[in-house]
Amino acid sequence: MRIFIDEFQLVRIESCDYIHDIHIRDNELFWVKNEGYNQYFRTKEPLRLHLDDHIFVNHQKYPLEIGIVTLSKAFEERFRYDGPLGAIYSKEATTFQVFSPVAKEMFVVINDEKFPMVYQEPIYTVTICGDFRGKKYHYEVRLVDKFFNVLDPYAVGAALDGAYVIDYEALEPINPTPIKLKNYVDAVIYEGHVRDLTINLDVPHKGLFLGLTEGSNLLKGSVLNYIKKLGMTHLQLLPVYDFEGVDDVNKTDLYNWGYNPSLYFSLEGWYAKSPEDPYDRINAFRKVVNEAHKLKLGINMDVVYNHVYQHLTFPYEKLVPGYFYRHNHKHHMTDSSYCGNDVETRNYMVRKLITDSLVHFVNNYQIDGFRFDLMGLMDIDTMLHIEKTLKKINPNIMLYGEGWHMASELPQTKKASIPNNKSFTGFAHFNDTYRNTMKGELHGPGLGFTMGNKHLSQKAMDVIIGSPQIFDSPNQSINYVECHDNMTYYDKMLLTTGYEQESFKILQDFANHLIAISQGIPFYHAGQEFYRSKKGVENSYNAPDEINQIQWKPQDPAVFKLKKLLKLRKKYKLYRKTSYTSHVSIEKVNHMLLYKLEDDKNILIHYIKNYKGIEKLPLENGSLIFPSQPTLLDAKDIIVDEPGIYIVHIKK
Repeated sequence: MRIFIDEFQLVRIESCDYIHDIHIRDNELFWVKNEGYNQYFRTKEPLRLHLDDHIFVNHQKYPLEIGIVTLSKAFEERFRYDGPLGAIYSKEATTFQVFSPVAKEMFVVINDEKFPMVYQEPIYTVTICGDFRGKKYHYEVRLVDKFFNVLDPYAVGAALDGAYVIDYEALEPINPTPIKLKNYVDAVIYEGHVRDLTINLDVPHKGLFLGLTEGSNLLKGSVLNYIKKLGMTHLQLLPVYDFEGVDDVNKTDLYNWGYNPSLYFSLEGWYAKSPEDPYDRINAFRKVVNEAHKLKLGINMDVVYNHVYQHLTFPYEKLVPGYFYRHNHKHHMTDSSYCGNDVETRNYMVRKLITDSLVHFVNNYQIDGFRFDLMGLMDIDTMLHIEKTLKKINPNIMLYGEGWHMASELPQTKKASIPNNKSFTGFAHFNDTYRNTMKGELHGPGLGFTMGNKHLSQKAMDVIIGSPQIFDSPNQSINYVECHDNMTYYDKMLLTTGYEQESFKILQDFANHLIAISQGIPFYHAGQEFYRSKKGVENSYNAPDEINQIQWKPQDPAVFKLKKLLKLRKKYKLYRKTSYTSHVSIEKVNHMLLYKLEDDKNILIHYIKNYKGIEKLPLENGSLIFPSQPTLLDAKDIIVDEPGIYIVHIKK
């Protein structure tokens, strides 16, 4: 016989036995109904979730387990808390606070010494005098009749063997971010994975945070320096919070992108030289951010709040069973993320954890932006709360994500997805219409516009001017053809043709250059500028270094071409419009696209050619300032053969 609390005044008993006597302490119970194998009883008084742990049925004592009460709206509305959580350190004392309205007892265990905590609805708390800097700790939690060891979901310091109390005064100082971003379209984002960026370089800390800051003979400087010189404004790092799927000590044994959240406030030890030292990873990442900021390069974090790695081992499942996850009308956990669980972002204390962790990284690491994984599984109210909170701290923060309109328990109008972009305009979205138009559909050998598909000319014109058919502003459109997942552009060409061709480089240049001149936010995957391949592997999330490492080619002519074009983008505000205006026009002329930008001082004419064949392009009394590929010039025309972008500047 198992017995559960399903509501504040409703108990469910899994048994068909006739029940003639039932009580919980001095609380009376009354039969409500039998339904299948379950019997339901209502209590006279509301149950005290932090006290009532046993029930007597037919004169026998049974554990009173937490049922679906934690999934109820009444539970969510009653147990809300706005104060600090986690380990709040000072030299004189440390206060430990944790959200758990259903735990019957809780202790904080510091270096094997137990300290009882006090319940102050809806948290357990205790302040312990003494200096606990650098001390290991965890919680012992009793839900019914068993104690469980639980990590602090708000732990800011992690090491190989658990969580540690951190003294921020003892850390590498973090300098205020110098990044000022008036409009998202002023940004150019470069996406990279810490290990991929450094493992194949001549730096001391290969595969680690510090490797990003170290000078390389190949790059003639650090990775950060290379990215900045390329013309990028922000480096977006794949997840760097504490995640599963790797071995922090034997670092070559396993590989993972990091979309396996474990602790949202702590950093990943796989990227640390000394993962046994909780301070080492924090200091190393702070150094990365400081060095980037010296170069005026922003650091954006890729964050995953739509699921956790293992729902049963995530700390909140032992603190408040069921509460952290989304369920359907039958109270079954949903799996819209295809990762085994969906986080219930609508719940107040879940939203608080998400926002608190973002605030933590903005305040303590001076992070400049966040990319939200599977953002469409989060709700719009949460996104608006995040925006309001973070922009109070840093008005220049970048907020964007994957706004896929996925099937989930959220109402259609509440999904933080592209179709609902008008409801949360402070967020930008990865524009999959741009990607599919330029690169071709994700799966299969279909050609994109940049590979010569003339049937996509109209769509290409729409996305080049910022996708006005989708968004209210180009500020919301992240334009890209490849990122960490799905095939690289180069591998897609291999799939399409079946064999490698010299024209691939020309076509990739074309795609890279289109991103730079399109209205919206340019986004580049690390190595894309010199034709990165993953040997045809589409989803390389756990593939070895052989597949994922970047084979750096900083002297490739393609790098210099992209660098030159990004300088033009920075020079001319016409590329960075925040509204759809008459200053921007595009039309199809014969087989080419004619893209024109104009203000009171300049006219920029772009001949966009997606096919091979000789054409004469009129200079219109202007000068050629950028050719994707070599050209011939005469007094009045540019003679071109290869696909690409050919830009003519006319000064008024």
